[in-house]
Amino acid sequence: MNCLIIEDNNNTVAMLQGIITDNFPNVTVSGISSSINEGVNLIKQKQPEFIFLDVNLDDGEGFSILNQFPNPKFKVIFITSYSKYAVEAFKFSALDFILKPFSPKDIITAMNKVIMNQNQENQKEKLNTFIHNYNSQNKKIVLSDAENLHVISIENIIYASSENSYTIFKLKNKEEIVVSKSLKSFDEKLASFHFIRIHQRYLVNLDFIEKFHKKNEEILLSNGHTLPVSKTKKEVLISALKNL
Repeated sequence: MNCLIIEDNNNTVAMLQGIITDNFPNVTVSGISSSINEGVNLIKQKQPEFIFLDVNLDDGEGFSILNQFPNPKFKVIFITSYSKYAVEAFKFSALDFILKPFSPKDIITAMNKVIMNQNQENQKEKLNTFIHNYNSQNKKIVLSDAENLHVISIENIIYASSENSYTIFKLKNKEEIVVSKSLKSFDEKLASFHFIRIHQRYLVNLDFIEKFHKKNEEILLSNGHTLPVSKTKKEVLISALKNL
């Protein structure tokens, strides 16, 4: 496989090259760039299978490079210093990203994902979702089921329920999306967006709760569904509702 490194920190470049050389003999670093224009030209010349791309380059934001490739044929592993909003944007868009400072294990894990999944389908949707989330307060999330990749506004999710290792999302338009990931993984992503775990099986958008019946320990949602509230989550729910 052929890859590029677009990064303006020499130490980071050297570390990436060393990890690739030591662990991936079938991967060749065919070019290195530290700027946006040079990076664009390298991609056009080298036609890489994937690139390492620093989010913040000296001459601008790295993902502006991707504006030059509306239908990219390559995968992207983003490298970023910690930023709450950037990390949220990456998680919701399902793009691969690595936080600085990173370890060799972080790079190896990300590269193995790229090598095992070389299908570029839906890359454009993921990139568009990332850029939208990075620049907008109205966040979107990428949900992938057996047949499709769905780009959903978070504010349209009423609740999510757990079914073994699957998560079922119930949307405002009555659509259901079944995702082969655990509810816990979405609990962590959505916690800062008015979502609360009311039960081992349910993660709910507070904006859609119409009533909490204390005696029956259940909530009524705007779509007419009634969900149970576990005893351990009752006080947390009451506190969250009072703070709306």
